Amino acid sequence: MTLSLRTWLALGLALALAVPAAASAGAWLAAGNWQAGREHARRDEAVSVIAAGSLATEPDARALLRRLSGLGVEAQLKPTGSETAFPVDKAKAMADKKAAMARDQLKVDAIRGDLATPGADPMLMTAEGKARLNSDYTATEVSVPGIAGQLFLPKQSAAPRWAITIGAAALGLAAAIALAVALLSRWVLRPLARLAGDADRIAGGELPDGTGVRSPAREVAQVGEALHGMAGALGSALGASAAAERERRFLISAIAHDLRTPLFTLRGSLEAIERGIGDGDALGRAQRKADHLDRLVGELFAFARAEYAEHAPEPVDLGAIARRAVETVEPGAIRVEVSGDGRIHGDPVALQRVLTNLLDNAVRHARSRVDVTVSPGRVDVADDGPGFADADLPYVFEPLFRGDRARGGGGAGLGLAIARRLVRAHGGEVGAANAAAGGACVTVTLP
Repeated sequence: MTLSLRTWLALGLALALAVPAAASAGAWLAAGNWQAGREHARRDEAVSVIAAGSLATEPDARALLRRLSGLGVEAQLKPTGSETAFPVDKAKAMADKKAAMARDQLKVDAIRGDLATPGADPMLMTAEGKARLNSDYTATEVSVPGIAGQLFLPKQSAAPRWAITIGAAALGLAAAIALAVALLSRWVLRPLARLAGDADRIAGGELPDGTGVRSPAREVAQVGEALHGMAGALGSALGASAAAERERRFLISAIAHDLRTPLFTLRGSLEAIERGIGDGDALGRAQRKADHLDRLVGELFAFARAEYAEHAPEPVDLGAIARRAVETVEPGAIRVEVSGDGRIHGDPVALQRVLTNLLDNAVRHARSRVDVTVSPGRVDVADDGPGFADADLPYVFEPLFRGDRARGGGGAGLGLAIARRLVRAHGGEVGAANAAAGGACVTVTLP
């Protein structure tokens, strides 16, 4: 799932708030349950102590009340049923009240017959003490065989509960922050570091591999896609540049080779004429080689100009341009057939050069006939020659390419290449094929 980085940050903030809140709420409930459990366990233990004790004698009563005080429980108890409080001389008890309290911390209220633990007795004597019992203790009734009364269990302090709650909230916040930092590092920081490394490699001339950076953060993913798209385009541009450089070097070497052969022949013929050792055909041979050189240089200039020349489109008739092109080629059995409306927008000079080059190539290889068919936005030039070799079809429009069947010609192998450049400059395309009945067919399509 890919979302905006702003959305992820909002979700992270909500998580940072929700996790501590949930942790503190859970800790508050758990601490409350724990304290309630402790209180119930203390009550059950106090009830067990009372059930095992007795108020029949003074030593038993003292022992019972001491055990309750040792549990941290205050109590007010009295005997029930046939069991009565141990005999007490009321006058003597009243006279020795202070001595008895100092000796065993036991208070016996002979009038009421109630016994209280040392901690609860002073509070039961005053209104303020009773109010304190109500506020600081939880009173619960207890009744076992022979004994009845009230237990006063001290209320659990809120401080431990708050401490546990705050600690859980802090741990939840720390966990949320740790998770957010881990996801931020994985989804944002590490992908950005990788993209920075890729950018440095691109700046150093080294293209990164084709694997893009993936991240649930949409902005980071978009930056990764843009960077690797740029790297891919740069790789394609570098590949095209390298291919163009290879083509340029091949073109230069091929031009040098094609120019050197007629120059060598021309020089030899001129030297023979100069020394008077040539035959009668030396001058004609020199003139033919000069014409060949002129044709080669003209084709090279036209090829270079076809790439950089600007074309001014205007309404033209392909049929009329085809007829003018027929008049410029060498004589031959050329039949021009025009069908449909051939009017388009284009540069008439450039389009005539296209058709002239195609007709020159067709006439050079035709046996008896070349047909030019014009239709709206299309021109087909077909001949009845041997056609293209199947292995040559993908390369016939490459500069300086001459197949085995064309090596006897006098051209530089640029006629079809010039035609393709001019057609593509008009937004069209040119293709070559072999007709089913034999011969070659070159088709020009224009918008």
